[in-house]
Amino acid sequence: MGRNERMLAMAQVDYINFLREVEGLSVNSLAKRLGINWRTAKKYADQEDWSPEVKKRIKRYPMLGPYLDIIEAWLTEDLSRKRKQRHTNIRIYQRLRDECGYSGGVRTVTGYVSKRKKELAQEQKTYTELIHPGGEAQVDFGTTDVIYEGAWLQVKYLVMSFPYSNAAYLVVLPRENLTCFLEGLKQLFAQAGGIPRKLWFDNLSAAVATIKGHGERDLTDMFHRFKLHYRFEAVFCNPGAGHEKGHVENKVGTSRRNWFVPIPVMTSWKQINQQMKHKAEKAMEQEHYKHKQPIRSLWEEERTKLLELPRDPFEVVQLETAKLDKYGKVHIDQERLSVPGGGAQQLVSLKVYWDRVEVMNEAHEAIAVLPRPFSLKQQDIDWIQELEQVKNKPRAIPYTMVYSALPETLRRYLDVDLPHRRKRMKNLLQWLNDGYRTEQVAEAVSHISSDFWDEAGVIYQELYRTIYPKTAGYLEDLEESYTPSSVRDYEPELGAYDNLIEMGWS
Repeated sequence: MGRNERMLAMAQVDYINFLREVEGLSVNSLAKRLGINWRTAKKYADQEDWSPEVKKRIKRYPMLGPYLDIIEAWLTEDLSRKRKQRHTNIRIYQRLRDECGYSGGVRTVTGYVSKRKKELAQEQKTYTELIHPGGEAQVDFGTTDVIYEGAWLQVKYLVMSFPYSNAAYLVVLPRENLTCFLEGLKQLFAQAGGIPRKLWFDNLSAAVATIKGHGERDLTDMFHRFKLHYRFEAVFCNPGAGHEKGHVENKVGTSRRNWFVPIPVMTSWKQINQQMKHKAEKAMEQEHYKHKQPIRSLWEEERTKLLELPRDPFEVVQLETAKLDKYGKVHIDQERLSVPGGGAQQLVSLKVYWDRVEVMNEAHEAIAVLPRPFSLKQQDIDWIQELEQVKNKPRAIPYTMVYSALPETLRRYLDVDLPHRRKRMKNLLQWLNDGYRTEQVAEAVSHISSDFWDEAGVIYQELYRTIYPKTAGYLEDLEESYTPSSVRDYEPELGAYDNLIEMGWS
């Protein structure tokens, strides 16, 4: 209803209809005769549907009210994520309970989130299951994103799941190649504390060299050696029959939606895999979906059926020979790496591990250890877009992905009460819109006492000094020729002023 419109009694409405239909008055004439707004007159004169109006009920969420901004921020962030890395309803409840202090019921949260997701037109995916006897496992790769050095980084992760107990372990790796695959299996065996007697795989090129008729396969030499070392039986699915290892495919999906939501910050492969191992152990406290008892109790039973780990772990390494180019560089993984101590056209031997390359001379003496140059798919974070999504929800900011991805200094900068946080978010976005990078803003903020963090001008000045450090001493280095050389280095005798003061006193 407009600002000047008003509700009329039914008798007035009836009179308007009489004047309109019987006497044929225009809308303007009706308004003048009755002294009412033109819009009110038109509304009731031309209304055709007089059925009782049923007002839409607005459902209130008294317990959830303070957390609606946080939920909205998570779901808003999910809109720009891959579908496989979005929050599930129960995951949002768990985060509200564990991170935000929510003490209400799970159904209140999941019911609201389900309704809100439908409004945002999101879909969910279901997975199949396949049950095996204890002591057997299924293995498969997944793909996900992490945050590494202030950018999105696409990584692979290898999952080993146990259908009997529903336990699972996971290791994050840069690629799906042979050395990463076998190193991942070795780490998974160590996490589980034993080796499954039977392992189900896809026909990975890292393991299968050739698929023959009647289910026979030629295995790659390295995988064959690895299998003999750890004494497990390898079972490969029929081509195009991924349902034969449906349990691990389910785990690939659920682990992506739970263990990688919110998107984790990776500082190293060791750090991210320690984090994943902790999540695997925590997941065992959940109740088995079918047996209605903790997964851990079933896992402890299943662990007794595993094979023991060998005394010496398998060394996952490929041996190659190479010739350095005329610049003393080695070509590997489509990259050219400088070899300290290497000579032009020198023959060398290479020990290629999943994460490094050892270069040896003809006497098999190590002359260099180089990081393996994986061409990882990395994409810069659009900080402005990510921060714009949550700038009007200051209460939710500490619980968002973008907050965890910010440099530690900027997280402390935003860790204040709501009024100051809102102001600082505005300043941060302004600096980024001005063209400064997050690393530059973080460096400038770190140089300033936190007592001045609310002074945008002080930080602007420090930003300029950070970008143009050579200008800091410009005035001190300025030379001028106007002052006579005879007085340029003159040092005044301050004692004379003391004498004048004493004379004044006397």
